[in-house]
Amino acid sequence: MLEAVDDLGNEYDDRGGAYGTHPDGTCTDGSLSGHPVLHPEASRLRVRITWLRGGKETPYGMRPALRS
Repeated sequence: MLEAVDDLGNEYDDRGGAYGTHPDGTCTDGSLSGHPVLHPEASRLRVRITWLRGGKETPYGMRPALRS
């Protein structure tokens, strides 16, 4: 699951794409995507991705810069 908010307060929702573990168990098949597209004036994004594996949720947060 993907949750995100930019530095202007706009929220972005998970639109799916990841659908299960790769056969070797090292990664997730598919890709994560969000909606709507990023606001053109946003310069930072706070992202939280929650992975579900074996019935256990593991959250991961990051704050990537969108432009320099």
